Parts: sequence; C-alpha cells; structure tokens
Amino acid sequence: MFLYSLDIRQRELFMELAIKAAECNGIVESEEINMLQSYGTEMGLQPIYETNKSTESIVSELKEISDEKTKRIILFELFAILISDSCYDDKEKRFVERLGKEFSISADDRKKMLDILYEYRDVVKRITDLVL
Repeated sequence: MFLYSLDIRQRELFMELAIKAAECNGIVESEEINMLQSYGTEMGLQPIYETNKSTESIVSELKEISDEKTKRIILFELFAILISDSCYDDKEKRFVERLGKEFSISADDRKKMLDILYEYRDVVKRITDLVL
C-alpha cells in the first residue's frame, strides 16, 4: 500500500524482514507467500522467500537508514502479512512488539494500525462480496 515510498535499499531490507515476519511462528502459510509476491510486485522487486540475515541485522540497518514515517510504513505493512492468514498468534504479536519498540512506535499506535487493517480487510471483503 505504501511501500512505493521506500528507497531501493529499504525495499530490499523490507522484503527480508517480511520473510522473517512470515516465519516468526514457524509456519509460512500460502497467504503469506502471496503477500510476499504482492510486496515484490508493489516495490518492483523480484520476490524472495528466504534470507540468511538475522532479524536483528535487518532491523539495525533499517533503523539507520529510515526516518519515523518509513518505520511506521514498514510496521504497518508487516501487520498486513501477519494477519493475512487470519491467524495472528502470540509469536507474531511478540515479533511486532519487539519491532515496534525498536522503531519507537507506541503500543497505542501499533494497536491503531492493527485495528485499521482489520477494518480495511473487512471493507474489502464486503466490497468483493457485493460486486463479485
């Protein structure tokens, strides 16, 4: 949705972090793979499905090269992949909590992001049900 505003290095790092997000609960669902494909398309990158980098090294570099707005975009987009399979479990919640703290994004703002994404998903479903 907002990934177009990231520079090329941020896009590459985001893809790697999205993989880590999808893997964080030990199960990568087909919906998460579809999201990785969508992210690649949106950012004009070849999607990747694995990385040898640690989450910590990816986050560290993103923190160095990203402003507050970019960090918020990254976190928001990661919420999307985590809820794409309709199961937002405790491991995924801890992943986002750690990342939110690293990016200095408050728990309140993280909750708002998640709530808005759920609303968005419901609206898209309602539109799809009505039109298709």
